[in-house]
Amino acid sequence: MTSSTSQLEQSLRDLQFSKSDSQETSTVVQWGPSRYSSDVSQYVLVGPFRAPCGNRQLFGFPLIKKELWDIGTISFKHIWPDRTLPDNNVFIAMNSLTFVKIYFGLRVCSMALGKVVGDSENIPAECVSSPGKVLLLVLWRDTESEAACPTQSQVHFLEKKLQRSPGWWVEVPQF
Repeated sequence: MTSSTSQLEQSLRDLQFSKSDSQETSTVVQWGPSRYSSDVSQYVLVGPFRAPCGNRQLFGFPLIKKELWDIGTISFKHIWPDRTLPDNNVFIAMNSLTFVKIYFGLRVCSMALGKVVGDSENIPAECVSSPGKVLLLVLWRDTESEAACPTQSQVHFLEKKLQRSPGWWVEVPQF
């Protein structure tokens, strides 16, 4: 390997892609090369610093339950195109996360409450469950391994479906 090739690879490893420099630090999405893969083209999310309160950082999309159910229904129809979706709202409500996880090939897919830190103007009002708290579709946590990180294409596809940007959020404990 030539010197210029190794310098280029090192430059690529050091490069971080920022989705939007205009967003507050709580919602900035950055991608960087995997530290554990020799494949320079494999990028993972760059997690933020640990929250001062010690809570986990969650990466995901603000949404309302109806959006999750709609995406779950679409995912069900793609996974099993020949099967009929039961006429039972409880079925889709209980299984939407599983359908989304399978259809998009995600390793992590859950719901949680996140704390709004900084500017909330990019968050649709219907996604705010109570003052300063947002319902999230969680795709990754800062405590997860890089192997569980969603890919840029998975995130981009969900971003197009939900028509909003993902971000990092401070987890609000349930209890």
